[in-house]
Amino acid sequence: MTADEALRQATRRLSASPSARLDAEVLLMHAHGVDRTWLYTWGDRELPAESVARFEALVERRVAGWPVAYLTGRREFWGLELDTSPATLIPRPDTERLVEAALAVATTARGTLLDLGTGTGAVALAFASERPGWRVLGVDVESEAVALASANGTRLG
Repeated sequence: MTADEALRQATRRLSASPSARLDAEVLLMHAHGVDRTWLYTWGDRELPAESVARFEALVERRVAGWPVAYLTGRREFWGLELDTSPATLIPRPDTERLVEAALAVATTARGTLLDLGTGTGAVALAFASERPGWRVLGVDVESEAVALASANGTRLG
């Protein structure tokens, strides 16, 4: 099966989702370990059986309602690639508005920001990436969330 064929089949299977094609592309990139440029450039290439099997398993779980970010374990937020898990909420694009609002009032070179219920650490890490002179603390009651946010922070520096 070629990448193009796999994407066509998956898009049909995911047709109930308004983002069916995008979901299929993200899942195939994850399953085959390639980027979008590869998909568009080499879509006529045959996929290894292992990639097809991984992809089909991911599509099956997506059809069952699993969010793409949980299936891939990643989500982009504020230009940062964050690890995700079912232990936290998935960072949402509309939450970036909260970061914009915080940055608008954080006009000093130094200060402190507290992110309660930090989850993946998305808000805290996005803010910290824009205000390196600030002390930013992300807090959560869930130990898995704290571990995930800490790992994201360490990986992103």
